[in-house]
Parts: sequence; structure tokens; C-alpha cells
Amino acid sequence: MKKNPLKAQRKRLSDQVVEMLISMIVSGDLKPGEKLPPEPVLMEQFGVGRSSIREAVGALELIGVLSVRPGDGTRVTDWASNVEPKSVGLSLLTIGHDKINDLMEARLELEQSIAKFAARRATVDDIEEIQKQHKSFLQAKKSGRKMITADLAFHSAVVKACHNTVLIRFFSEMRQPVRLWMEQKAKYDWGFEQVAEEHEIILNAIKSHDETAAQTAMCSHIKLAGEKLISAMAGS
Repeated sequence: MKKNPLKAQRKRLSDQVVEMLISMIVSGDLKPGEKLPPEPVLMEQFGVGRSSIREAVGALELIGVLSVRPGDGTRVTDWASNVEPKSVGLSLLTIGHDKINDLMEARLELEQSIAKFAARRATVDDIEEIQKQHKSFLQAKKSGRKMITADLAFHSAVVKACHNTVLIRFFSEMRQPVRLWMEQKAKYDWGFEQVAEEHEIILNAIKSHDETAAQTAMCSHIKLAGEKLISAMAGS
């Protein structure tokens, strides 16, 4: 792994580490299957702290560019050889005023289709998994802990139930931007009661194999959250 002469700037350090790692993958300095150096080496190489390295690695793991396995370290995945420096997921890693509307439109188109196919194709096991994640979200809401992780797990269960490998891959690339959307939304302390109710409507539509109802419920869920977030950010 060649030493990178660039040092990350103070602004959004983890995002810049992401960009530099992607650049190294695209250029061939980091190859599929190759293990990343230990955190202290990366910290020295990029001139950033441990938290920035971990955030960057976590972001790239979520969109499938890196694989983190206990005892084996962090490796570049085979899929990373096809990644583009300006891929959809990476371009939306930083959620700002100008990105929320783009992400909302993308989520609306993608997850409505996912909900439709989930309602059409969900197996008994799929529905059980969606129910399980819905219950986990309710428990997280009650305890006030790990709500974003539980929220994302619910959506991921719906995605899996659509049984369309292309749509699943698209959502995988958008997974980190969606998480950042949820984190940004949580800053405004709206509470998660309405989210739980909307999840239940989506769940019931999929259980009933009602494609129209599933699409409508997912559309309403994403659009309402996006519009509130845009409004809140504009007023902040």
C-alpha cells in the first residue's frame, strides 16, 4: 500500500478518508482481497484520528466496498473492483440541504418498488423477519436505544423480501446515506411513535400481499419524513 501524500482537511474528515480510500481502490493501490493496514498506520497516513478512520471504514463496509471480520481484519471486497469514485452511495454520504431532496426522490422510487415486490413475493419466513424487526424497533423505541439501527433493520428486512437482486444491490449502495438520513432526522427529536405506526402499516400491507397498499404506505412514510427533515434543516 503506497503512502498517500494527501492529508485529510479538518472539514468532514471521515468523508475525505472515504474518498481517498476509494481513489486508492480505483487506482489499484488497494486491490480486491487486500487487507487494510492497522488503524494506527491509517491514522498516520491520512493525518486523522481513530474515530474518522472507523467512520470511513464503517461507511465503506455498509455499501459493500470493505469487509470487516473479527480475527481477519478489514479487506477490500471483490465488488470494490467495480466501484466508481462518484457512485450514488458515495456521493450522498454527506447529507446536507442540497442532498436531502435528491435522496428522498431516490428512496421514493426505489423503496416503493421494493415494497410492491415484497408484497407480491414475501414468503412466510420473510414476513416473520419483518415482524421480528418491527418488534425490535418497538423495543428500541421503548428503551430509547439503538432506534436508528432498528429502523434500518426493518427497511432491510423489507428489501430482502422483494427477492430482486438488482433492487437489493441498489439499496445496499444507498444503505449508508439512508442511515445518515435517519441520524439527521433524529437530531430534531420528533419522536419515533409515528415511525412505528407507519412501519406497522407497511408490515400489514405486505402480510396481506396488497401491492398497492404497500407502495402507498412506503411512499407516505418516506415522503413525510423527508419533507419534515427538509423543513427542519431549512429552519435551523
